[in-house]
Amino acid sequence: MVNLSLAGRVALITGGSRGIGAATVKMFCQAGAQVAFNYQKARKEAEEIVKACGGEARCSAIQQELSSSSSGARPWPSISTASSDSSSMPSRK
Repeated sequence: MVNLSLAGRVALITGGSRGIGAATVKMFCQAGAQVAFNYQKARKEAEEIVKACGGEARCSAIQQELSSSSSGARPWPSISTASSDSSSMPSRK
């Protein structure tokens, strides 16, 4: 078990719908962070992670392919680190 406190922090995790990324999303949420993560195709898995982490007030999934520099050119929603309320998290698309 990792002793980690991320209360009041915002984390952006790439590839968070499966495997190590999903475990990282869950760990960061359990540590108190608000988490936003991307996924490419695994929408169902991403939705399950959001639900397991307490819903959209704590965790958001963003469908975005990031395997090349050009694929990340589309802007991500703003994520504010100044506030820990749920209004600072991006909405799911």
